[in-house]
Amino acid sequence: MSQVLFFSYEKDSDPLKGLDKLFAKSGFADMIPEGKPAAIKLHMGELGNIRYIRPVFVRKVVDIVKREGGRPFLFDTVANYPSARNTKRKYLRTAAMNGFVRASAGAPIVITDDGDDLRAIPVRKQVADCDVTEVKVPSVLLESACVVVLSHVKGHEMAGFGGALKNLAMGCVSNETKRAQHLATTPLFKADADCSGCGDCADACPTDAITLVEGKPQRAAAKCIYCSTCYFLCPSHCWAWPEGAKEKLQVNLAHTASAVLSGYRGKIAYVNLIQDVAPDCDCVAPSGRPVVQDVGIAFSFDPVAIDKASVDLVDKSPIIPGSTSARPPDLLGKIHNTNSLVQLEIAERLKLGTTQYRLVSV
Repeated sequence: MSQVLFFSYEKDSDPLKGLDKLFAKSGFADMIPEGKPAAIKLHMGELGNIRYIRPVFVRKVVDIVKREGGRPFLFDTVANYPSARNTKRKYLRTAAMNGFVRASAGAPIVITDDGDDLRAIPVRKQVADCDVTEVKVPSVLLESACVVVLSHVKGHEMAGFGGALKNLAMGCVSNETKRAQHLATTPLFKADADCSGCGDCADACPTDAITLVEGKPQRAAAKCIYCSTCYFLCPSHCWAWPEGAKEKLQVNLAHTASAVLSGYRGKIAYVNLIQDVAPDCDCVAPSGRPVVQDVGIAFSFDPVAIDKASVDLVDKSPIIPGSTSARPPDLLGKIHNTNSLVQLEIAERLKLGTTQYRLVSV
C-alpha cells in the first residue's frame, strides 16, 4: 500500500502553503541534489484553454526546489497534432500567453521536439496487447537529478481521465512515440455515414493523408499521424474510433509510462492538482466547465496510487449542478464512455505502483 499525502481545499487555507506542507511532510525536498538540474514536468495549456495549472502553483514548486538547492526548469514536449504548441516557437509563444515566462516562473522553460537528443528505451515487458515497442525520451529529462511531475487532474475524451500517468506517457516522449500510442485511436471513415463531401477533413489534415475520391474521403495510411483532426473537425461526424480504442490507448499509455520510468535513474515525485476539473484535456480549447467542486492537492512517490486517489477524490466531490448527467464511480470515465481505470490497472500489473493507497491529510 502506498502513501498519498493530501491537502484539502475544504480547510479554506492557503493552497500555496499547502504545497509547502506536502513537500515538507514527504521528505522530497531533502532528496533534491545541491546544484543539480531538476525538471518540473507540466502541461502549459493550449492557446484558448483556461483550465490548465495556474502559473502561481508552478512558481511555488520552483521556489521550493530552489530553496533546497536544486536548479529547476519547466519542461514539456511539442504537440503531435495541429495546434499552437506543435513547434518550439509556437509552444513558447503560447506558454507566454498563458503566463509562463522565465520572469514569472522563476526558471527557464525547456520545450523539446524530435530534433533534440533523444534516448530510445525498449518496452521490455507487456502485460496486454500494446502498440508501442520502443519509446524515445528527451535526454534533458533523463539527465535531470530529480523530476516533479506536476499534473492537472481533468477528463480526457480518449483516456477518460488524465493525471500523472498520462503526463508521463504523452508529455515525456517524442512525437514518434505519441503517434505509436495513438495508433489505437486511428479514425475510420464510416461507410454508411451521411458524408456531404465537403472536404473539411482533407483540408485540415496536417500531412495531406486524406483526399476526396468521387466525393468521399480516402486516407493514405502511410501518411497518417493518428492526430484525429479529421474526427474532431468533420461537421457530419463521418469518422469514428474503432471499438475498444479508448481502452487500447490506455494500455499503450501505461506501457509507455513504464518505459519512461525504466530509463530514469533520478528521484521523482508526483503532484496532482485536483481543481478546475474540466471534462476535457488541457490540449482542448475550450475544455468545458468544471464538473465538480475544487478538491485539493495530492502528493505521492507512486504514480498509480496518486492517480487512483485523484479519481476517488473526484468521485467524492460534489458535482456542480448542470455540468454533467454522469455519476460516480469513475465520473470522468463515464463522461467519455470508457473505463478510465484501465490505465491504472495495466500500470499496476506493470509494477509501476499500486491502486491500494493510504490517504494522509496534511
